Amino acid sequence: MYSIFQLIYLLVLFLVASFSLYLCIKKGGKQQEFLWLYLGISFVLEFVMFIFQIVFGSSSGFGFLYNIYFLFCPLFFMMYFNREQNKFIVKLNTIVFAVFMLIFLFFIFKEYQEVNQIIGISFSLVFILYSLIWFYGKLSHPNEKSIMDDPKFWVSCGFLFWGVFFILRIIPRYLFNEVDHGTLIISQSFFFVINIFFYISFFVSLLKYSKNHDE
Repeated sequence: MYSIFQLIYLLVLFLVASFSLYLCIKKGGKQQEFLWLYLGISFVLEFVMFIFQIVFGSSSGFGFLYNIYFLFCPLFFMMYFNREQNKFIVKLNTIVFAVFMLIFLFFIFKEYQEVNQIIGISFSLVFILYSLIWFYGKLSHPNEKSIMDDPKFWVSCGFLFWGVFFILRIIPRYLFNEVDHGTLIISQSFFFVINIFFYISFFVSLLKYSKNHDE
């Protein structure tokens, strides 16, 4: 069963993805480093899963779609964070992605129709590590421009915020599903709020990309 928080989350994601597409059409996809692609795919996936939830009563049988998404995102953001970086940062991001791929390939065949807990935790750790590596690279080579004016600062903050809460949600999820379904519903609603703030950080990042492009 869907909740008001889920509907608000879908609306926020739709608005952010639409704004990103608008900027892409107006100023070009490279201007925002192709974030429109990630945001568009994210919205389509979440909307499709929402439809499945309404039609079939649950989207758990279509978890393989999230597993495909879990492959796309680390690859996309490895390339995203590697742009205009030195070789050391590129190497660190590539190692993080390679380790995730090994974990993914090892566990995906054991439970490919649903989101595997180990893969989910690894996925969130990739987001956390990408952001920490970016912060390390940024702070190692400071400049006169405020770090908060950098669009990737807001993406990195969103990753840190989302990654920590995703781990806190996914670890007890299976326990709640077995012994306390009410608590599971509450945790899901709470995580929709986390997702809202996560994509708001992307909206701020898009504003920074637009501002930097106009300067």
